[in-house]
Amino acid sequence: MPAPLSDPAADRWVDDWLGRLTPAQQIAQSLLVLPGVGPDGLPDAATRRALELGVGTLHSVTGMTASAARRYHDAVVEICADAGVPPALISGNLEAGIMYSLRRSGTHFPYPRGIGISGDSELAYRVAAATALEARAAGYHWTFSPCIDVVSVPDDPILGVRAYGVPARETGLLGAAQIRGYQDNGVLATAKHFPGHGDSSIDSHLDQPVINRTQADHDATHLPPFADAVAAGVATIMVAHIAYPTLGVDTPASLSPLVNRTWLRDHLGFTGLIITDALHMKAIARHHTPTAAAHQALAAGADVANIKTPAAALEPILNSLLTTLTPTSLTPTTRRLLQARTAVGLHQPDPTPLDTPTPWQDPARAKTVDVLGTAVLEPAERYVVVGDSALARRIHAVGVERGLRLELVTEQLAEGLLERVQAEHPAARVIPVFGWGPTSAGQQWKEVAAVTAGVRCAAVVVNSTLAAESFGDVGERVVSVPAMDAFEIVTDAAVHAALDVLCPKTAEENA
Repeated sequence: MPAPLSDPAADRWVDDWLGRLTPAQQIAQSLLVLPGVGPDGLPDAATRRALELGVGTLHSVTGMTASAARRYHDAVVEICADAGVPPALISGNLEAGIMYSLRRSGTHFPYPRGIGISGDSELAYRVAAATALEARAAGYHWTFSPCIDVVSVPDDPILGVRAYGVPARETGLLGAAQIRGYQDNGVLATAKHFPGHGDSSIDSHLDQPVINRTQADHDATHLPPFADAVAAGVATIMVAHIAYPTLGVDTPASLSPLVNRTWLRDHLGFTGLIITDALHMKAIARHHTPTAAAHQALAAGADVANIKTPAAALEPILNSLLTTLTPTSLTPTTRRLLQARTAVGLHQPDPTPLDTPTPWQDPARAKTVDVLGTAVLEPAERYVVVGDSALARRIHAVGVERGLRLELVTEQLAEGLLERVQAEHPAARVIPVFGWGPTSAGQQWKEVAAVTAGVRCAAVVVNSTLAAESFGDVGERVVSVPAMDAFEIVTDAAVHAALDVLCPKTAEENA
């Protein structure tokens, strides 16, 4: 990180701001809101007002190029300076790079499941380091990654490609490597979702998960990666909206003093920032207003209430919190937030240039997908990619860019479709691509087997966290590729990795 916390200049900067912030500004520092964009591509009036009130964190803008985001974030710095408040932190879910937040540009990196498949800590570090360098160039300071939940239920509804998908020890090693990769290169890392989301059968975006985890299971399976993260010096831990009644947590963990103060601070010895998962998720929003949720979270020991409401909604929430919170009780929180800024150099000018995003070309890229079979695609032959998903379209487009002769049939994969495609394209061989669908990961193999029955496919590509052998002998090559999340965000890092193993000749030419 650019400025260690023991740096006298950084310490003076923190002390100076602590002496200048008003009670309202101290509370505002502990809130994260969603920014708005004006017609000029810069912060809109509501976002300007939120920054002038002292809001501490803006979450990522979306639908922008990296250069436009940098211009936006530079404007945020200027607005804060003019308003006489500390520069706002810019956060994002950068789990597969800045493209995961911006959607329009940025280098595509593998999802954590791809890193889990590789089992390579050095690769994990390199991915995080490269992500951090590009993130800082675009104006980000804080990533809500890595996800170090240990998946322990077969039909996990929320984590999927976002978790490493390996046992606790390996999860801890990969998570620690990524934490160092981010933070060695100027971006605050976040270990999530404490105390572990990997055994939930309910998506907390949709409802309140309640997990009857035993103490032994908690201590052996879900806690160790977070202990490893603390040992690695992680700057932030995000707390989940999950209740654990068997462990004495009857309310969502994000609103629990037992979880925040006792488990995190006292037992794990964590001294960094505690942030809630997004409080607009239905696990919380079904039962609490944004103001009530923010109050409970901060009163329970969180440093940042991730209210994730539009900037325009900040002022009434802030005014209400002024009547229920004692600003002096937030002084340790404010100090931690200011120290986090110095850790990423926000007390100094940021000269980081913005480079043009390029395809991720790590020599270990092919290790981030799982493969069954040895047959390869030949550039001179014709193939038909079949599937109605964002992943099928990216496999086709990137394959064509890499010199393969591919056609695309965008129909939903169903029994009988591949036979018809073969009849309509007799000179070509089929490559069905199974994207994210309504079936759980544990049931995907049934769909694959049914669709490919009686058809000898040149290759089968499945967006999945499962091992390729889970799908059996359904094609000359089966690639299980963690390429797309539940929001249909595809990382081209996984697309290129799949094509690396499907067609080594084009991999060599595009290296």
